[in-house]
Amino acid sequence: MAGIITEVYKLSKERSNPLVKLTKSRAVSETNLLIHLNRILDAYDAELKNEELIAENTPLKTTKIIHRLDRKDRHQDVQDACQIHDLTLRESFLTNCEQLGIPPLAMTYFLDRITSGDSELIMRNLGIGPTGSVAVADALARNATVTRLDLSLNDIQDKGAVAVAKLLEVNCHITNVSLSENKIGKDGTEALGNMLTVNDSLLKIDISRNHLTDEDIQFFSNVLQTEDSLTSLDLSHNSFGITGGEYIGEMVALNSSLRVLNLGWNRLGDEGVKQFCVGLKENRTLEKLDLCWNEIGHEGAKSIASSIQQNGKLIELNLNNNRITDRGMEKIAKSLELNDTLKVLKIGFNLITSEGACALLRSLFKNSGSAIEEVRLAEVEINNSIKELYNQLKIRKPRFHLLELSTASGDLYNFVKPQNPMMVLDDYLKRNKLNARRHRGLEGDEEDS
Repeated sequence: MAGIITEVYKLSKERSNPLVKLTKSRAVSETNLLIHLNRILDAYDAELKNEELIAENTPLKTTKIIHRLDRKDRHQDVQDACQIHDLTLRESFLTNCEQLGIPPLAMTYFLDRITSGDSELIMRNLGIGPTGSVAVADALARNATVTRLDLSLNDIQDKGAVAVAKLLEVNCHITNVSLSENKIGKDGTEALGNMLTVNDSLLKIDISRNHLTDEDIQFFSNVLQTEDSLTSLDLSHNSFGITGGEYIGEMVALNSSLRVLNLGWNRLGDEGVKQFCVGLKENRTLEKLDLCWNEIGHEGAKSIASSIQQNGKLIELNLNNNRITDRGMEKIAKSLELNDTLKVLKIGFNLITSEGACALLRSLFKNSGSAIEEVRLAEVEINNSIKELYNQLKIRKPRFHLLELSTASGDLYNFVKPQNPMMVLDDYLKRNKLNARRHRGLEGDEEDS
């Protein structure tokens, strides 16, 4: 991209030159941001004039007038920062922004982050749109400092997603990308899929909240079957159903790199989860799985239970806000008797009662090799049976926590850590200033006499 972005990019490559040293302070308004950009461009212009001066070995003549935006309500330091060289630069800057399709505020923020050398470029909800995202992607093609790029909530659509995909084909430094909530469809996801066939440095990608359908995800999931570098994938808040569950299940069965997969807030239902779990049984790398808000009922819980029993890698499972009943909980509890890897289970906001909670605790007590450390059961009412089972389990597994249970009145219930009887005795002796050893000794003397 020619013009203003190229100039600032070149300037950022030469930051070691004291003549072009940039200020890293953040502006506090759109006016100050525009002023800050003009100062950057002026420093670059000064460097070019200095090079001409050295080349010609003649005195530098300039007719520039320094204009100042004085406001009485500003602190003196702020006034000093509000010096503009050549006010016409503002108009040219606004013209460039309009041509590139990027709002002035977003453009100035972008240039400021690029020239400051930050590794994270967070451009969430800046209104850059499809055309602006193409400009941003083009400017980042040669950048070697940005490792995280967030373009979420910018309405970049398929055109923007294709531009980002092309960027990631040539830029091996970016490892984390978020394209959430951008109205991306089939063309965009297929471009991202093609990108993954040549990119082996991207570790995390978020394409959630794009209303993607089963058809939209087919090619992307097919590519991921042989992907061996991506470790985290967020597909939440889309519209995947039964066929989508099948596609993603086939992917996880063969994929050897994914560690985190978020499928929350979709429409898999019992049948979609069943198709997905066919592949989950074969997976040996996935560690964190989110299936919340997927309309999972009893049959889906049975499929999940079967996969938990056979999958030997999963560490965290989120089943919150589904339609799992006590019958489904009993199936999951039974499978945990044979599981020694799962550490965190979130299964609150379902149709589970204290009966299902007790079934789970009994299963965990039976499994001496269970790795479970945290169970979240929001909206399950506490009773004496749960308390008793919890205390028994806590003695065997001190690191175990049962969280988010509620009382009959609906308040959050917090367990009190069970006390060791010997510690209670020691505390009593200390409070009463009794020496246990001495006391035992006196008793012995009495017996001898």
